[in-house]
Amino acid sequence: MTRYLKNSAAFGVTGALALAAEGALAASDHGGGGTLPQLDIGTFPTQVFWLFITFIVLYIAMTKIAIPRIEYVLEERHSKIAEDLDKAGKLKADAEEVQANYEKALADARGSAHETVVAAKDEAAKKNAKAETEADTAAVKKVQEAEASIDAARSEALSNVKDVVSEVAGEAVQKLIGVKVTKTELNKAVAAAMEAK
Repeated sequence: MTRYLKNSAAFGVTGALALAAEGALAASDHGGGGTLPQLDIGTFPTQVFWLFITFIVLYIAMTKIAIPRIEYVLEERHSKIAEDLDKAGKLKADAEEVQANYEKALADARGSAHETVVAAKDEAAKKNAKAETEADTAAVKKVQEAEASIDAARSEALSNVKDVVSEVAGEAVQKLIGVKVTKTELNKAVAAAMEAK
C-alpha cells in the first residue's frame, strides 16, 4: 500500500508539472493576457512548492493514521469471525455428543427390553399351558412398559436435543449475523427442520 501511495504521488507530481508547463507555454504563446492565474508562469514556483507540501502531508496522513487504522479494523474483524466460528464448532460438537448419548441410551433400553422378554418366555416355557398363557400376557405387558419407557426416554432425549440445537442455532445466528432470535422462533424452526427429516 505504501509503495502504491509513493507511485501515485510521483505520478501526480509529474502530471502536475506537465500541466503547468503546458499552461506556461500557452501563456507565453498568447502573451500572458487573459489567461487563468494558475497557468501564469510567475506563480508556478509557489504552486509547485504547495503541491509538494500537500502531497507530503497527505502521504504522511495516509501512512501514519489512515492505513494503520484500516489494518487494525480488518485484523479485529478477522479475529472476531474466527472466534465466532470456533464457538459454533464447539456448540455443534456438544449437540453431537448429546445425540450420541441419546442413541446409546436408546440402544441400551432396547437391549434391556429384549433381555426381559427372552427371560419371561424361558420361564413361561417351563410351566404348564395355563402358566405359559399367563407368562405371555405378562411378557406382552412388560414389552409395552419397556416401549413406553423407551418412548419416554426418546421424547426426553429429543427435547434435550431440541433445546441444545435451539441454543446452538440462536448463538450462531447472533454471533455470525448479529440478529437475536427469540426462543419461540428457534423452537419453531428446529421443530420444522426435525419434521422435515
